Amino acid sequence: MKIDNGTIVAIIRGVEPKEIVEIQSALLEGGINWVEVSLSEEEKGLKCIQILHQTFGDSIHLGVGTVTTLDQAKKALEAGATYIITPGWDKELTEEILDLNVDVLPGVFSPGEIMQAAALNIETVKLFPANNLGTNYLNNIKGPFPRMNFMGVGGISLENIQNYHESGCTSFGIGSELVPRGATKADKERIRENAKKYISILTTKG
Repeated sequence: MKIDNGTIVAIIRGVEPKEIVEIQSALLEGGINWVEVSLSEEEKGLKCIQILHQTFGDSIHLGVGTVTTLDQAKKALEAGATYIITPGWDKELTEEILDLNVDVLPGVFSPGEIMQAAALNIETVKLFPANNLGTNYLNNIKGPFPRMNFMGVGGISLENIQNYHESGCTSFGIGSELVPRGATKADKERIRENAKKYISILTTKG
């Protein structure tokens, strides 16, 4: 799965299903149509995915994150998710998800994990936690893996996203800096404006 350069994926975590349509509407108004619903609270997350799929259809790129088992992946796909993101590297799980003919962005941290992902012909990996690794790591790792695309996740903010983009991250997963954990419709204006700011930075500098 290759994601266009400069793409922002909004990570939604802990949002009540009754609030999810308002949250996604605010993201769309701000220019973001990629979303990852975390399964850190599985039942709530699956319901949010179902509602998003039924409400927005193909107008959004709907994914699921924090997937640690094949059963979770299957449930999320049934609910309407179109791609899977894992928190860390699990070769067996990654292969099982690929066998479902669905795109997966596995979490990676080390050169060894990136090598294993590349061996499975994965085009984009989730570099997590990006803020712990830093931009120097990213600059160095691009050398041996020039064809791998990196989604920076973890600690990416309005203040540092430009640096990570210039250092080699082509896309970003943004969590609470964009959509507060457990956000409600009261956060709509904040989410909309945050989305516009992130898009503006990458559009201007990208």
